[in-house]
Amino acid sequence: MTKQRKNPKTGSATTAASLHRPKASAKTFGILTKKRIKKSGANLAGGKQDAWRYLIIGGLMLCIFMAIFARAFYLQIVNPQFFIDKGDELITGKRIEPAYRGVITDREGAPLAANAPLYTVFFDPYAYAEEYYRLDNEIKTTKSETAKQKALKKLKEMDLVRLAAAANYPLEKLEAAVGIDHTLDTSNSQKVKEALPKGASSRRLVLLNRVSPEVAKSVTDLGLFAIGREQYFQRYYLQAEPNAQLLGYMAQSSDETQGGYIGRAGIEAKYNERLAGKDGKVQILRGTGRQPIQEIEQIEPLIEGENIRLTIDSRLQYVLYKELEQVGRLQSARSSSGMVVDVKTGEVLAMGSWPSFNSNNLSERDGANERNRPVLDVFEPGSVMKPFTVAAALESGKYTTNSVIDTSPGSVSVGGYTIRDGGNYGAITLDKLIQKSSNVASTKIALNLPTDAIANTQLKFGFGRKTALDFPAEASGRVSIPKERELSRRATLSYGYGQQVTLAQLTQAYAALGNQGLMQPLKLVKDQTIPKPTQVISAGHAEAIVRMMELVTGPGGSGQAAAINGYRVAGKTG
Repeated sequence: MTKQRKNPKTGSATTAASLHRPKASAKTFGILTKKRIKKSGANLAGGKQDAWRYLIIGGLMLCIFMAIFARAFYLQIVNPQFFIDKGDELITGKRIEPAYRGVITDREGAPLAANAPLYTVFFDPYAYAEEYYRLDNEIKTTKSETAKQKALKKLKEMDLVRLAAAANYPLEKLEAAVGIDHTLDTSNSQKVKEALPKGASSRRLVLLNRVSPEVAKSVTDLGLFAIGREQYFQRYYLQAEPNAQLLGYMAQSSDETQGGYIGRAGIEAKYNERLAGKDGKVQILRGTGRQPIQEIEQIEPLIEGENIRLTIDSRLQYVLYKELEQVGRLQSARSSSGMVVDVKTGEVLAMGSWPSFNSNNLSERDGANERNRPVLDVFEPGSVMKPFTVAAALESGKYTTNSVIDTSPGSVSVGGYTIRDGGNYGAITLDKLIQKSSNVASTKIALNLPTDAIANTQLKFGFGRKTALDFPAEASGRVSIPKERELSRRATLSYGYGQQVTLAQLTQAYAALGNQGLMQPLKLVKDQTIPKPTQVISAGHAEAIVRMMELVTGPGGSGQAAAINGYRVAGKTG
């Protein structure tokens, strides 16, 4: 609707427009009010949900920070050694110092078993690859031309071709071990880590195993990267065959002592602990490629092995072996054994067996030729036991050297068995029993003495038990006391049957006869502690028996070939 109004001052008319708005009804207002309330409630609910979310997230973050703080507190305050140890693992290491095995010498100090230094040279593929990728990345990323040229020079020096040639090792195997990926993005540390060598040989690839110092030096002196070496000692035996069974040898063992070797048989085994010593351990500082550059401290002391000085005379040992070889071949024997002993001291001057083997080449061993027969083998001694039957007779008081024993007609029947001599010796005195080696005279003495007399005399002379040598697996032999009714056993025991002895026992017993009845326990090592000597029979009786044994090598005796002009030689054949 339009109205015109006059202006009172001007009198002109003015047109005015009038807008009419409808009034909101109560109904419309109510609808608007409800919509606003609903919107306000929705906003309030959303705000509460956001608050809970913030609370949960904040709590989780607080827990994480608390855990980090607690771990840091533990490692830095409670257990600071953890990171120190971890850091030490990266920059330090341990090196084994192999103990020098003691030398075995003869009585004059001449070496019989010594050590030759050997080296194992190894390559570290992991360290090589790690350094290769580091240098490659430095070349690609450095802005310094000097640093770049320095890295290029180092990379060029990491020459696997030279290493393969020097070590006579297949180049393709070296390249496969390091597995260098020339397309790798060396700026990506994670990819580099994944590309590094893995597996048993990733940190240690043996290039040369137990070689001479000269051969090892030809590789290590090249100054190539990631090369290391370990020292060992190889046992070396002088006069190998004459001494093989006596000294024993070194064999591989799970024990890392002596580079995984241990004494087997003989002196090497019996005195292994003294000879071996104890390896030392040194903490070292590692440089680039984990190469050792400095010793830090001695963790475990190095204890060198003790030297063992034997009573053996190496010259006599050699002569004995050659004689055993000669007689063994002459008689087409399976084996021959011998011993030389100082009767005054019991010291063993020579002991050996033929055939033997070269202890520097263990492939020659066949089981039989490595046996130390004088202490390991038992045998039925036979007539060599008759001097001890005579000793029992003299010690009993029932016999003298002039006692007469009738051996006619050269045989005697005992317990249903006939015992014979080599001929009819007729009536002989006791001092001729050994010379004639009469089984009949020995039998008659045994049956005329108490039941245990012969056996007890043999036991007194050391038969039936190990000697003081106490070698590994040394045999005891066997001497049993017969019952009174066992007449044949009593008889055969008197001339060396029905019992078992070792050559060492027999030698010890004969040495006692030569030492006026005083038995010195056998001794093989100069500083060996042995039992005190024992007087097994009187000096007079021992001298009498030695004189009887001299008749064996004299005219009419069974061992004349053993006589030596200008020397008293007592013996007994068996």
